[in-house]
Amino acid sequence: ADVQARYLLAGGTVVTRTYTVPAMSRSTVWVDLAAPELANTSVSVDVTSTNNVPIIVERSMWWPGPTAGTWQEAHNSPGATVDGTKWAVADCEVGGARHLESYLLIANTTAVSGDVKVTLLLQNQAPVERTFSVPGDSRYSVDLRAMFPQAADQRFGAVVESVTTGQRIVVERALYWDAAGVHWAAGTDALATKLQ
Repeated sequence: ADVQARYLLAGGTVVTRTYTVPAMSRSTVWVDLAAPELANTSVSVDVTSTNNVPIIVERSMWWPGPTAGTWQEAHNSPGATVDGTKWAVADCEVGGARHLESYLLIANTTAVSGDVKVTLLLQNQAPVERTFSVPGDSRYSVDLRAMFPQAADQRFGAVVESVTTGQRIVVERALYWDAAGVHWAAGTDALATKLQ
């Protein structure tokens, strides 16, 4: 498979790399090392088989352990096969005894800059919403604790939708928490469900 990876950075910069994946094989790309601009930054990746050979893509994230050369935790999610304009997640949480933190990770896969509306579906309150300006060809992270004070110490769902014509997005939810006295010792990630 001839593969093109478009790395989408927060400000709208795109770094493009190409790879060849042999038949019936697995290939791993360490994103931090793919280009200097990708080290120690948030990034989404739009991956395409340019010669129409079917591929499966997943994203794994590992974070360092207490000593050099060790890994403390990891999470993984499948790649989306299509982008869309409306996505939903059911399992966000902020606060509590384990100091949970939830983030919505939005990849704008088009060159169209525009607004994305996030609606939180809280358990014991009316829904709350905010709109964020997301540059074209970019990765945008929504820190739910910082952006939605109403979410403190609650579990909730979220709907994320593009409100700008021509803008298409893919959404993930990342969740981190403390364990055994270690800040962010554990975490998980999930691809949102595409509604439209």
